[in-house]
Amino acid sequence: MKIIPIPILNDNYVWLITQGNHAIAVDIGDDEPVIDYLKKHHLDLSAILITHHHDDHIGGVANAKIAYPNAQIYAHDTHLNAIGIMPDVVCDENTTFELLGLKFNVWRTAGHTDTHLSYLCNINHQTHVFCGDTLFSGGCGRVFTGTVNELFDSMERFDTLSFNILPDDVLFYPTHEYTVSNLKFGLSICDDVTKKEILVHKEYVEKHLKNNTPSLPTNLKTERLINVFLQTDNKKMIDNIKQIYPLKNEDKLSVFSALRELKNKF
Repeated sequence: MKIIPIPILNDNYVWLITQGNHAIAVDIGDDEPVIDYLKKHHLDLSAILITHHHDDHIGGVANAKIAYPNAQIYAHDTHLNAIGIMPDVVCDENTTFELLGLKFNVWRTAGHTDTHLSYLCNINHQTHVFCGDTLFSGGCGRVFTGTVNELFDSMERFDTLSFNILPDDVLFYPTHEYTVSNLKFGLSICDDVTKKEILVHKEYVEKHLKNNTPSLPTNLKTERLINVFLQTDNKKMIDNIKQIYPLKNEDKLSVFSALRELKNKF
């Protein structure tokens, strides 16, 4: 079993899960690089998983389905409306299915969009989360058709529920290489302890990108150290926020909302 990032568009990845000569693709925003890879490596596309409806995540689905008509599309029933395709398997919170011997569990991780889904599976006793645009390394998605409250709940679910469900070394597979930008924002607002962690990780990420290799996936242990959106109870960071933002309440949701607004303007 391998998980391979295929770069598409400006800064997207299509995550390809392969076993033998079969593959599962997550969020085909552009079909050509995916089909080229499949053909080059003699892989048959068994399934397409969709996290949400934005064009950079579904733009290549129609052509991929034409090229591989037996590939089953897993998505929310609204995700493909813009391209006039219905999912073969409609997914939402607590949907489960099995592909290539892997058991997948679907979480509704709304916020970036109102019907955003994440796909969780276990490979070699490690949890892998294909989280679309909910969690980014060092950050989180911008709010479009969801709400900031939903996005906060989704990030909290990834974090706080992990003590019971997700092990500390869980791997997250975001679909954008936004890491450096997110880390720069984190440096502008974090406390001194987090700043040291971010600087070390930023050097690691920039080295990877310089060598044309992805900085992703990321793991939960790292995100707890460098992702300010998972540190909304950090008192020193809250004091820093107050210097530049009219934060009236210090509850975690208010802090998260302030961070999201500040990042929008960063």
